[in-house]
Amino acid sequence: MRKLLDMGIEQLKKMIREMANGSVEALESARRSIEGDFDSAEEISSRLHIIRSDVLELATELLVRYSPVASDLRFIQSAIDVSYDLYRISRYAMEIERTARIVKGPVELSRKAFPLTEEAVRLSVDAFRELDETLVGRLLELDRIIDDYYLRSLEALNENPEKAADALIMRHLERISDHAKEIGAKVVYIKEGRRM
Repeated sequence: MRKLLDMGIEQLKKMIREMANGSVEALESARRSIEGDFDSAEEISSRLHIIRSDVLELATELLVRYSPVASDLRFIQSAIDVSYDLYRISRYAMEIERTARIVKGPVELSRKAFPLTEEAVRLSVDAFRELDETLVGRLLELDRIIDDYYLRSLEALNENPEKAADALIMRHLERISDHAKEIGAKVVYIKEGRRM
């Protein structure tokens, strides 16, 4: 029975890796969209939605069939949450593409925040894959910086309403960063059993 649970957990890990790769790909596509190169974040998000459904189905089966405990239970619970975070990252990337296509205007802060947001997503994925708590501190730092960019973009709207595109894109980047931070928090939960 233990072997079947382990096989199921490995399958969950594989699906989460696929979702992680997709969310990074969607974010890269969104970054290109602010330069006028519109790509495929919507297709990626649709694919991740399907994988997320598969994660939920497998996780439910593992919970019901094997009654896992301790770190196995925490991992399965966290895989459900992380699948949601990764899917939401892809949805925000899709919204950035849509915003860049429709709303024109300068996006200086977004250009600065994109590499940091991409780093946060990659770090969160690495932290979850390796269950490496040491990366969580950097995630918190990146989240603070991106939050600051977002607030600055809102303040810039007071001076120049043409900066609406930047504020809209920054809002999505701020939410992506928050989801990345949540993925990092799951690492602490899995390893230590405590929530951040």
